[in-house]
Amino acid sequence: MKRRIVSGVLTSLVGSALLVWWLTYGTHLPVYRWPGEAFQGLAFFLGWGLGLPEALAYLLAGLAFPAVLVVCFIPGYRAAHYLEKRLEKRLEKWR
Repeated sequence: MKRRIVSGVLTSLVGSALLVWWLTYGTHLPVYRWPGEAFQGLAFFLGWGLGLPEALAYLLAGLAFPAVLVVCFIPGYRAAHYLEKRLEKRLEKWR
């Protein structure tokens, strides 16, 4: 069970890193400032691009990152579960 959780956490971290990279691609900022820039860029897009109120834009931008973490956790968890079941079947075959 721990392997599944670790796999899910790793895939969610990779997914969130890819989102931050995608949102900040082409900036000349140092890497440690990318998450803040990605958040501000997403809030700007929601506020100015879609015409949402400022508070709602920041709220939705703040909810987007945890949503990406959860959505990316699920495939990693399920893939590890699938691989564990497959490994158990192969081990039973050798016994």
